[in-house]
Amino acid sequence: MENQDKKKELIIDAALKRFAHFGLSKTTMTEIANDLSLSKALLYYYFPDKISLYCAVLGSIISSMDRELKRGTASSGNSQEALALFLQKRGDFISKYYNLLDFTKITGTDLPEELTSMFRKAKQSEIGIITAILEKGVRTGELQVSDPQQTALLLMDALGGIVFNELKTHARPFFPEKEQFDIILKRQQKLGQIFLNGLKHWQEA
Repeated sequence: MENQDKKKELIIDAALKRFAHFGLSKTTMTEIANDLSLSKALLYYYFPDKISLYCAVLGSIISSMDRELKRGTASSGNSQEALALFLQKRGDFISKYYNLLDFTKITGTDLPEELTSMFRKAKQSEIGIITAILEKGVRTGELQVSDPQQTALLLMDALGGIVFNELKTHARPFFPEKEQFDIILKRQQKLGQIFLNGLKHWQEA
């Protein structure tokens, strides 16, 4: 069992390199098998098709990003620093693995259920991270927030609104072009600063 897990990890790592460099559409299972000196039959034993392998690769990246975001924000000195780090690191991951996301650009909202579920869980984790940032700010007396989770949801909606607004000028209305992410990140960081500054003095009506 342990040997099978290691084999799967090797396949995922090899596929990640291919997908990140060439994208999903320009990568074949044969190329991945050749990179590892595996037979295609053995590769298909572990992953029955390219989409299942793609989901495994994306899941690995999301898990890695989640761990790094939680570790980085938890060690930040204050809420402003933690939120800025959260947005920067998330943007860095997207930029680094942009080619790997080409499948979502091609299919738009018509994603396989496995991917939809994966993105849903990733969003919930991000809400949890922002909630933790706000809760820490409350404990240290930096912020005044009566319901950190609901406030985190509101902030996530606002951050998503910036993406939506940028997509209105986008030829493919489901995923930004790479150069648009710099614009989105700067606007999200500015919004985050304004949002948290407001929470320093906010009083519930």
